[in-house]
Amino acid sequence: MGRSGESAGKRRVTALRNERKAAKTERRHQRQQTDATTDVDDTEIMTRFLQLNQLRSEGDITEAEYQRERADIYRALGLEDPLAPVELSDSQVPDQPPG
Repeated sequence: MGRSGESAGKRRVTALRNERKAAKTERRHQRQQTDATTDVDDTEIMTRFLQLNQLRSEGDITEAEYQRERADIYRALGLEDPLAPVELSDSQVPDQPPG
């Protein structure tokens, strides 16, 4: 009985190892597909930003439309708009000198 128990244990360990290896391969494959999709999306978004800037410089859109579209682009890129107004909490507002 000892040998069959050892063999079953080895088969179980081998099966677990193969399952982990297959899962790792699948994750790697999914990550590669996601990275390729992101590159294309980033290029499209940056092209959109260029067109938006051209429309603004030619006066074809209002400043409000430009700001709204610009904020959408930054959100799509997963970034915070550096020119967006910042809301400060009371603890972050600098003290005003008495005056």
